Amino acid sequence: MGPEPGAEQRILDSLGWGVLVVGRWSRVIHAFNRRMEELSGISRAEAVGRPVAEVFGHLKGLDFEALDAEIRATGGFEARAVRLERPGGEVVYRHLRGDVLEGGAGGEPAVIVSVQDVTEREFLRWSLTRYLSREVVDLVLGRGREGPIEGREVDAAVLVADMRGFTGAAEGLTPQELFDTLNAYLGPMVEVVAARRGMIDKFVGDGFMAVFGLEAGAGDEVAEALRAALDLRDRVAAVTRERGPRGLPTLGLGYAVHWGPAVAGTVGGDLRMEYTLVGDTVNVAHRVQEMAGPGEILVTRPAARAAGDGFRWGEPRWVRVRGRKAPVKIAPLLGEAGRLEG
Repeated sequence: MGPEPGAEQRILDSLGWGVLVVGRWSRVIHAFNRRMEELSGISRAEAVGRPVAEVFGHLKGLDFEALDAEIRATGGFEARAVRLERPGGEVVYRHLRGDVLEGGAGGEPAVIVSVQDVTEREFLRWSLTRYLSREVVDLVLGRGREGPIEGREVDAAVLVADMRGFTGAAEGLTPQELFDTLNAYLGPMVEVVAARRGMIDKFVGDGFMAVFGLEAGAGDEVAEALRAALDLRDRVAAVTRERGPRGLPTLGLGYAVHWGPAVAGTVGGDLRMEYTLVGDTVNVAHRVQEMAGPGEILVTRPAARAAGDGFRWGEPRWVRVRGRKAPVKIAPLLGEAGRLEG
């Protein structure tokens, strides 16, 4: 005894993702479930019996020929986070998967296409990558509700920067002027650090800490941290040149870079967690930064050695830092060979 009429459609409608069945050669839609109606804004009656390219031809970003070529080559296709733009300009993201089923309607093979809405996930990914490296975002989204990311040992470069003369300058500013000044200098920092594959770990008062080396297989994290420090110094100088003639408050930043082992993971409780880097490497970077003058980049010997050739250095010296018995050797970073400063 076969299924009662309409049973196949009820099964398709019970699924939580969109499904459409398309003739392999005719490319005509044979089935269209309720979730597909919700995702597309197209009714089953409007879709069934029409060519798939005609039904969805209004979407920018849907390459039917490329999908068909993948079916011919591999027997199916999978396209993750496809960016689609609707006629009104609305952008959505869809995960598409197609599998060929032999012996479909009229003996024609059919392509079973499943469609999932990943718009919210992609927006979340975009939002998170403004603050975290892509690898960390993948870790967070991959865990879902599973809880904190366990600590893992990494060799990381830590860049710490802090404003010089900020306390004195703040005394003569209104809260709004203080806020605007902080944003003028610290606002561009996320973009600068991200361009060098780093992550702003945290903003602390009138400074910040950035981490390089959390992405697997990079290998040049220390050199990138030094380049980021040079980029930041150039950016701060540009902001000062723009604000000074207008009579707006200007500030300088001091920088330090250290490299060594640390633990990366989430700390905190159920109500609030923070992905961060902890360890002696972080502490040393903060302590060395306290010695840097405005516009000065102090680099520890481990970081300088790991960075390799190609950088220009000032006179090295041994210093004592708070919380450590042994002295630390540092040198000011002057620039990079072949780089135009400023």
